[in-house]
Amino acid sequence: MSDFREALESISEPSCSEHPGFSAALACTRCGTFTCAFCASSNAGLCFRCLHVAPELATRRARLAASLIDGAALVLPSLLLGVLRCLAVPDEAAMKAPAVYAPALLALLVQASLIRGTGASLGKRLFGIRVVRSDGRPAGVWRIALLRNALPIALCSYCGWFGLVDALFIVGEDRRCLHDWVAGTRVVKALGRGARSLRGA
Repeated sequence: MSDFREALESISEPSCSEHPGFSAALACTRCGTFTCAFCASSNAGLCFRCLHVAPELATRRARLAASLIDGAALVLPSLLLGVLRCLAVPDEAAMKAPAVYAPALLALLVQASLIRGTGASLGKRLFGIRVVRSDGRPAGVWRIALLRNALPIALCSYCGWFGLVDALFIVGEDRRCLHDWVAGTRVVKALGRGARSLRGA
């Protein structure tokens, strides 16, 4: 009976990963492990280990692959629907129909939901990387959506050279594109089980 009670208490009151005898006060915002008030940082919301160990930067190859997957998830469904509509109604401009852009809107909503929960889009989740703020804290969905994504796209439509300059910034030691500097973010390898990343720079 005592074993059952101890098991029940361990479920209802998770213990700190560093100090098993203490009850957890919160979960680390980076790795999700439970921490007590003694070792948790109230400012950053990080456990003792994450606070003192800098996360490993994502490789350039993983970032490129994740971007390609995110772009394909956004464009390909609408393109396929446009082609099917063009075949069904040859006399009508298929890509001008509002229904063609419904899959792209759905993809944006799904991406926003993923980013809000983990800081990682579909492509980044597949390669075990995520976006965080420059100080390591979680990046908000609006910071990622507006400053990292919408603003660069708007600038690229105004000046095509911006996209090339933006991408070339990743060759720096910090591996941060220009939009990362603007948004105050960086891309790091995700912690936890199942995180996968491409090897090499």
